[in-house]
Amino acid sequence: MSILTFAVIATPANANVLLQHLAGFEFNLLVSSDSSTTANAALTLICLDTLEISQLPISPWLAWDQTGDPQVVSRAYQAGARAVFPKETPINVIVDAIRRTMGELLQKSATPKQRRQRVYRRGEMILLETDAVLNIEDGILATTMIHQDGAEVLLGLSGKGQIVVAHPDDNCHIQIVAHTDSNISIEPWDVAAKHPDFPMKLRARLQQVEGWAAMQARPSLQQRILGLLGLLAEQFGSSSENGTLIEVRITHNLLANAAGATRTSITRALSELRAQGRITIVSRNGEDLFCLADTSEHHYHY
Repeated sequence: MSILTFAVIATPANANVLLQHLAGFEFNLLVSSDSSTTANAALTLICLDTLEISQLPISPWLAWDQTGDPQVVSRAYQAGARAVFPKETPINVIVDAIRRTMGELLQKSATPKQRRQRVYRRGEMILLETDAVLNIEDGILATTMIHQDGAEVLLGLSGKGQIVVAHPDDNCHIQIVAHTDSNISIEPWDVAAKHPDFPMKLRARLQQVEGWAAMQARPSLQQRILGLLGLLAEQFGSSSENGTLIEVRITHNLLANAAGATRTSITRALSELRAQGRITIVSRNGEDLFCLADTSEHHYHY
């Protein structure tokens, strides 16, 4: 079995930080300041120190923003980065993502066209080939889009029994993140499509995407919040004495990303909805969960 090469394009200072945490790395390491030397690498990480991205590797690549400028993140995605780590990302998170991605590339080269099992920790970014289909066996995944100004938009949450399809490299800047600890299997599209339940799961996925978009298009913020919470209640809800309890933690920031509003506006709207008796907050296992008193907003079933 051949040993894959992982390349780093960075200044000496940034490269040293990475190398200190890649001790015992099971793949060949190549450190360079020139992308032309990384042609044979299976994966490349570029440390971005300026707004301009002048050198692009031939191999699939990740970016680690060192500027803190949202435009750098947007430009990296536009240039073809599979994922962009913000400046404040802990180094151990980046190293774990590198190890996992390299492991998946190695396994794919050794056993193509087979199902691969993966476990992702909460908050981990999931890097995929463009023809990949994810089957969620346990946990919840969040699909988000990165705007050119760096703002995130939540495109939906997917849970146990659902599929998520990888997005092609284009200008949509869509990424998938583990919202909770998740156990998933990954298959190429042509393999996944042979399963008898694939058409049904794909149909449910399309309905979910359309339903989410419809709720995001509602005119008032309160309507958008109730609509989105209604969809989440159908996916992750259980009956309770107060209504339908959404058994996944939804923060005000996450809801703001989904509804296209500021966190302050979300907090104010939620307070108004609580005063109206439309929603309540239930504490469970140290987390505050939303409970919908009225489930008439529900329109889709998964």
